[in-house]
Amino acid sequence: MSIRKPIVLGFGAASIWAAALVLPTEGQQASSSLMAGAAKVDITPAEGTLHPTDAIRDHLFARAIVVRSASGCAVLVGLDQGGARNEMVQDALTRSSKAINCPPASFVVSATHTHSGSTAGLGGGGDPTPKVVADAIVKAVTEASQKVAPARIGFGTTNVYLNVNRDLFDHKWLQGPNLEAESDKTMAVIALIGNDNNPIAFYLNYAMHPINFYLTGIISADFPGQASRYIERRYDDKTVAVFTQGASGNQNPLLLGPRMALSSVRTRRPGGENDKFNQPTPYERTAGSTNYVAEATAQMDVPLKEEERAAYKRAYDEADEFVKAEGAIVGESAIDLFKNRMHLADMSSGIWGGEIAFTCPGRDRLDNSVREGVLPPYKDGAPVNLKVGLLRIGDINLVRVNGEVYNDISLHLKNRFPGKNTIMVTLANGAANSGYIYSNAASSYLTFQVIGSRLKPYCAEDKIVSSALDLMSQSHGAIIATSP
Repeated sequence: MSIRKPIVLGFGAASIWAAALVLPTEGQQASSSLMAGAAKVDITPAEGTLHPTDAIRDHLFARAIVVRSASGCAVLVGLDQGGARNEMVQDALTRSSKAINCPPASFVVSATHTHSGSTAGLGGGGDPTPKVVADAIVKAVTEASQKVAPARIGFGTTNVYLNVNRDLFDHKWLQGPNLEAESDKTMAVIALIGNDNNPIAFYLNYAMHPINFYLTGIISADFPGQASRYIERRYDDKTVAVFTQGASGNQNPLLLGPRMALSSVRTRRPGGENDKFNQPTPYERTAGSTNYVAEATAQMDVPLKEEERAAYKRAYDEADEFVKAEGAIVGESAIDLFKNRMHLADMSSGIWGGEIAFTCPGRDRLDNSVREGVLPPYKDGAPVNLKVGLLRIGDINLVRVNGEVYNDISLHLKNRFPGKNTIMVTLANGAANSGYIYSNAASSYLTFQVIGSRLKPYCAEDKIVSSALDLMSQSHGAIIATSP
């Protein structure tokens, strides 16, 4: 293994820490040239930490896949959490890397972005605590490393028609389904395959916000966890299925009726459960609200009253049924791809990991009185710290970004990237101080994501793409330099 020291790249103040891990050069992998193992650890909060009358729908997990070759390793971790906090990830990376002797640059640690993965809501601060999650990552990675067995690695893509662009202009800017705007339907799947042709692990990547139980009083891994459990049950819990979030910054589920109904009952906001013809959506009703989210969040501290429980139970049952359907579609799509259309990766170029850190100009919003639809005043703020990483496993390229990225940035990257087996994993290896990472094209949008972002326009998209391309170039040089 050859570890490259930090160097300064020519395009600006960006550093790269990379580990070049090279496999034998026979070409297509043999079953004995690769080893893989997987494990998962429960991180579900205890019942006693919940608000009164709230509930745990399903368990939360930290899942890990470890891939080893004769000369290198890669680690893929997925968390049923809203985000991957910097301190938590750094703690877990330091300990996990030491525990299994694999460099931090070879790790991708990402959150599914479930909006119902903490007792304190999406903002964090509740249970599971960062220490609990970090400990679970270390345990899952260590157990996965201990389970490694001969494997092959496959890759494939399929289309899943569940997501939609959520930046809508209808006389005014608001959140809503925009069927005409860009929305990448691609789900990418990596599979680690044992000698018995059964999967050791799946690694799924799809771009869609998991918001079905947001502001409902329910702890849930949402559709990503449902999909993972669907796959794991299918293989009698002898496989681990990691879901990762694609570039979903402007991607919602197309269908949100059950979620709206449940949230409206729990937050006591009438009208969200209205299924009559030609009614305004809850997003339309709250677009001009000054503090809709704060008011709805405050209702989580108010237990359900006895007279509210029947309506809540009915809405919950419908949302539960709907999320099961979403999870089944995602999970079965992955299994069908695995069985029928997946190809084995070419491992002749080995395993390589690297990262580039850079900054973009920041801004601070001066007026937070409106959620969207206006251009608020700003002042210059602290720089935004972004990280782009590349983990190459043979001819599979995992580009990671530490934030919520707009879908068209991912499409831009894929169009320019030299390898066709390329996916973008977001909310990975930390959290940028940016808010949403919007695209150049969206700079003039008055959506809540854009006007709430700390990024000034016309920096992030170009630097994300150029950094990923620079890393790809660096990986080629490192592999050539360390080849026999």
